Amino acid sequence: MWRWVALLLFPLMLTACGTTERLFTGDLFEMQRSAVLAYDKGEDAKAEALYQGLVRAVPNDAETWLRLGNLYARSNRPDLAAEAYQRAVLLNPGDARLWYNLGIIRQRQAHAAYIQAHTMAGDDKALASQAEALVKQLTPNDTPGSGDGPK
Repeated sequence: MWRWVALLLFPLMLTACGTTERLFTGDLFEMQRSAVLAYDKGEDAKAEALYQGLVRAVPNDAETWLRLGNLYARSNRPDLAAEAYQRAVLLNPGDARLWYNLGIIRQRQAHAAYIQAHTMAGDDKALASQAEALVKQLTPNDTPGSGDGPK
């Protein structure tokens, strides 16, 4: 008798597993759609929460890491942005947008470091002069993920 019950329940269990997988996939699709909409509308806090959920669920999607990096860049969190872009580059090293955005963030980090060096140079006129020249040279003029830049 138990054998018959098991044989009858087995197909139902398989069907339930397939349904759960479809629901999970559907949830991810809906989460991704909502993230894109929030990102495009400039609802950065909402988009960030959704993209963070997506990278936890699907950590090997370079596009999701790119968007998350752009959100971090837009909210002036360059260390997190650089980490996100670096993850994206590791997943898709042939995507020029990833390298470009990583370069912009690294340029901003260097710019901030040279500003700090110039501020702290004190009586060291040579260092102050070199830092000032680098500050001028590295002044950022683009923001990843906004305006006409890559998304």
